[in-house]
Amino acid sequence: MQIFINLRIFFSYGLTRFMLVGVYRNLIYLLLCFSFSFGLKAKTTSLGEVPQWSDLDIFQESITRGEFIHFLETVYCPRPEWWSAWISIAEDKVSVRKFPQQEDWYDLYFKKDAKKPSSFTKAKSISTNLRGLTIALDPGHIGGAWSAMEKRHFSLNDDQPVKEGDLALAVAKNLVPALKQLGAIPVLVRKKAEPVTQNRPDHFHEDAVEWSKTVLGEDYNNTEKKNILIRERQELLFYRVDEIRARAHLINHSIKPDLVISIHFNAAPWPDAEKRELVGRNDHHILVNGCYMGGELAYDDQRFELIWRLLNRWSVMEQHLAEALSHSFSQVTGMPTFSYKGPNALKIGEVPGVWARNLLANRIYRCPVVLLEPYVANSKSTYTHIQLGHYEGVRKIDGIQRKALVEEYAECVVRGIVEAYSQEKE
Repeated sequence: MQIFINLRIFFSYGLTRFMLVGVYRNLIYLLLCFSFSFGLKAKTTSLGEVPQWSDLDIFQESITRGEFIHFLETVYCPRPEWWSAWISIAEDKVSVRKFPQQEDWYDLYFKKDAKKPSSFTKAKSISTNLRGLTIALDPGHIGGAWSAMEKRHFSLNDDQPVKEGDLALAVAKNLVPALKQLGAIPVLVRKKAEPVTQNRPDHFHEDAVEWSKTVLGEDYNNTEKKNILIRERQELLFYRVDEIRARAHLINHSIKPDLVISIHFNAAPWPDAEKRELVGRNDHHILVNGCYMGGELAYDDQRFELIWRLLNRWSVMEQHLAEALSHSFSQVTGMPTFSYKGPNALKIGEVPGVWARNLLANRIYRCPVVLLEPYVANSKSTYTHIQLGHYEGVRKIDGIQRKALVEEYAECVVRGIVEAYSQEKE
């Protein structure tokens, strides 16, 4: 955008000078305009798009100052030292810095009359009826032949390998008929163990090369080290970034759901990376979007997404549904809840197991998103459960009668959704 602004300056002012002082001088001027533009370009995350701040205009005077501060401090960014360089809150408006180190701000004015209802308050967020509700089921990762590249794959002895992408897809497929029976409209974001994106790792070779130059510095001439780094970087851009962005495009422009359920399995660090042994820990937790840290807010697209999600008040439904899901996983599986210790997650509400984290998959999907992280795949209990595969009825695992893992997971999700949507609106 800045490039086009500078071109307008050139053609309104520079064209006259072009005729007066000759071609070469103005070509130099034009090149300077371009270099200046690139110096001011937005700072975005990998493969991210430059935000269109004017898209926020629809939210003018839609939220009170008190509401804005409440959501900012309790969900999206709990530490003022993280957001104060980027967000300035006055009595009548909030100003958001558009570009790093530039005094160019987007001003959003607060709603003056706190009693006046807002068209964005809860919308279709919490309803007592599932009928007609479009739920996008997003099976985490890719699985299949891609699972080793994704580092979501492990095997012990001669057992069947554990592939998170395959397990997540099986859960999602199991959910479809159950949600249809409730009157909802479930849509699978992916239907097989293949990427949604049409790109492949080689597509990102040039990006990986440029990135490796900044990382390696003087070591760039170390061919072996460089090649490994480039390969790993282009693979990561493929499966962790571009794949999620492709899903976001599908969700935001084609499916357009009322909410997304992102299905994952957790894993614990191996006690000994060289000698893999199953762990005793087995737990669950549910994630909503939030807890943007200072370094993350330095990216213009992440700053924009925080404001967009906050103004839509999606955290209201996300917390409501996440709490119901945490209840259901506790009741059905008996698993304890997981707690984060570092600054990259924020405890939300009073229900154990519900946390806010800023992840690509729960940030760029333009609707409420809950991301599920139940079961520790490399725990003794869950690993045994996985290896049993599909079976009818129940079997005793650790002294407890349990359904097949995929069916048990799906049951927890259905129970949680039913609990959330059967409660009266606040």
